[in-house]
Amino acid sequence: MSTLPSAFILFLVFALGSLGLVIMTLVDVVRMPNDASFKSGTQIVWVIVILLAGLIGAIIYLAVGRPPGGSTAARQHPVVPPPPPPPPSGTV
Repeated sequence: MSTLPSAFILFLVFALGSLGLVIMTLVDVVRMPNDASFKSGTQIVWVIVILLAGLIGAIIYLAVGRPPGGSTAARQHPVVPPPPPPPPSGTV
């Protein structure tokens, strides 16, 4: 009888932690300034992955898609594409 409450508490801690991680990753994805900030994928793809896969999707996002530093660093240092190459100088 004493194992039921401790098992329930363990389950509750795991469930709340999983829900917290999923919410944290969704907020991180939504706060990204643009799709170029992600290591791979786009914003809508990551939202769908996290919503459909839950905890596993959140872990995959953290391992594969999240830029170093997350959305805060991406907003402070936006990804700027390199300038176009200069036009050719003269004809040969």
